[in-house]
Amino acid sequence: MARISTYPLDKELVGSDYWLGSDANSNYATKNFSIDSVAEYMNRVATQTQALRFKYTNTVPINNGTLTFNPPGAGAVNFSAISTFVLSKNELTNLSTDISAFYTAPLAGSDVLITQCDDVSIWGVFTWESSTQIGTSNFYTINVTYKSGNNGLIASKDYFISLLTYAGTNDANVKYKLTPGATEFTIQHNLNKFCSVTVTSDNAANQPGNQVFCDVEWIDENNVKLSSGAVFTGWALLN
Repeated sequence: MARISTYPLDKELVGSDYWLGSDANSNYATKNFSIDSVAEYMNRVATQTQALRFKYTNTVPINNGTLTFNPPGAGAVNFSAISTFVLSKNELTNLSTDISAFYTAPLAGSDVLITQCDDVSIWGVFTWESSTQIGTSNFYTINVTYKSGNNGLIASKDYFISLLTYAGTNDANVKYKLTPGATEFTIQHNLNKFCSVTVTSDNAANQPGNQVFCDVEWIDENNVKLSSGAVFTGWALLN
């Protein structure tokens, strides 16, 4: 075998290119490794990113580490059509750790980027409005506002969710979607203060509209209860 330095330099890499390495599972035998296989491994174990990783599924039952809809959505869903989705409290790279607290702080009010793990040209940017646990399950309803993107979710594909722009704490606030309709809502906002609360209806763009009056009970510095004599929906703006 000639010296490596004598081989020509490949300036146009493709996924099917190979290089040599040692296989730890085969007593360090010398084997070929493709660029595609190494990239897939790095995405799978998330060694190159601090993003959270989930698999989009449109079938039931749903498993930990998944992103889905309630009810399950289509096999392909455009990012621009998404305002609410369901997310596991565990992500794929660490199914034993509950990360749901992250859904409130720092994600609430912040912008997030969702990208397909094996194709970063498929992406969506959303404002992460709020998260609500579904009963006592391992899943949370996530309310978002779409801002921009290309393409969407495809069943059985993995997606990274990463913090894009932090809302910060100088003007800590939460915009919480009140849905489905109910006579009362208990909101865990984690703003660490007895915040002001404004309740509104939806407007035509599914955003805060006219003010709605209801009773507000401040349970503590991180939880508030809204109640009314009639069923209502809309938004709670906490500041």
